[in-house]
Amino acid sequence: MDQGVAAVLAAGVAATVTLGGAVIAYQAGRRQVRDQGSIEHAHWMRGQREQAYLTFLASCERATAAGRLRRDLWERIEIEPPEGDALQELRDEAQRVGRGFSEAVDQILEPLERIRMLGPDVVISEAEYTLESVRQFEDSMAPGRSGGDPFNAEGHLRVQRATFAAVARQVLTHPQESITVVVSEE
Repeated sequence: MDQGVAAVLAAGVAATVTLGGAVIAYQAGRRQVRDQGSIEHAHWMRGQREQAYLTFLASCERATAAGRLRRDLWERIEIEPPEGDALQELRDEAQRVGRGFSEAVDQILEPLERIRMLGPDVVISEAEYTLESVRQFEDSMAPGRSGGDPFNAEGHLRVQRATFAAVARQVLTHPQESITVVVSEE
């Protein structure tokens, strides 16, 4: 083989290797950018979910506190009913507190909508069960108590809130794993 042909072949091989290396470097760079974007999105999503979950829990806690206040007022009316104007004032106060409780329950809907947008499905289900427990607590305090015992309803709500918090914590700390959470009633 002549030196000229060897030089041309060597140059061709060098150009091919250089071009191949450039293509590999380009693809690696694109993959790195894509992976970085995925990591940043996952971090952003975790922050959004955390905020939505915390807002939901805070809204549930406000509703529960308003419900306890309503329950305590009705208990006072039933145990030691005052006479005359005092009874009417206490009933008026119970109705105001009841409206405040209903408004607090309704304020849970906005964070629930954010949870429905951000997911995942397991947290959405637990959030909806938690809202249902809040509504059962609300129903248990209707005058005449046709909705059940408010103390039992509050206990059920407390357990459901703990279940929601456990599932949310699992999603935030291990977002890629399947989630199985068991909360014991204590």
